[in-house]
Amino acid sequence: MANALTLPPFDWVINVESNDWARMLVPILAGKEGRVTGPCIDAESRGRLAFEQNLRGSLWEDREWIRESLPIDYPFLKTGFIGELFCRLAYCDGEVPRYKVHSEDPGQDLPDVLIAMSASLPEKLWPVSSWVELLSDLKARGVTVGLLGAKPKSQGQYWKGLSDEDAVVSEGLVADLRGMLTLPQVAGALSRVKAVFTLDNGIMHLASAFDQPVVALFRHGIHRLWTPPYGNVLPLVSTAEGTVADIPVSTAKEALFGVL
Repeated sequence: MANALTLPPFDWVINVESNDWARMLVPILAGKEGRVTGPCIDAESRGRLAFEQNLRGSLWEDREWIRESLPIDYPFLKTGFIGELFCRLAYCDGEVPRYKVHSEDPGQDLPDVLIAMSASLPEKLWPVSSWVELLSDLKARGVTVGLLGAKPKSQGQYWKGLSDEDAVVSEGLVADLRGMLTLPQVAGALSRVKAVFTLDNGIMHLASAFDQPVVALFRHGIHRLWTPPYGNVLPLVSTAEGTVADIPVSTAKEALFGVL
């Protein structure tokens, strides 16, 4: 970021973050002549710049992006996917492209299914008892499973779900691949397995870049904003009153076995 501050001002700065630090950086990068899209404070740091008085400006101000009616309320949207929202808010009206992810050969034999059990928030987690039941059934059917994630030391520092991961590893239900692959190798592995089963996390987004089926667990409403609309991601969604923890194992089994 220090290097960015030494560059000449940019002609156009697009900011999709609403925190104060990002708002303050935008006018520095844009300078006096640059254009700005997204949250920004004024050049004198005395207040926030107002959004345009139109539908796009209203969408920036909207705090209910997960509601079902969002594409109806804003007719320039085809979906409620966050990738499309940011494209439209940057006045890009063309087709929203699929993720493009650099991938490399993982350099080892792969299991049939890859899973990711960690997430940024505790409310995104699925109970370890549900994981054990699902993975035990897969093992009984002869389906091999690998666990993706960061090295346990880093996992416990930055993510939720480490103890659940350790539990299924200790029970011999998965091959422990945490920290064993580079990020491009993870992408390569995701592109080669029969299926991916994951929480709402970065692995879900990486996997959606390829054609392999992805079964992902979501909180109700959040799935509208965060499910990539590429056709290979099957969202399993909690009820409006429930949480991810309430998604039945039977529902997960039906979905996963249906794509294997």
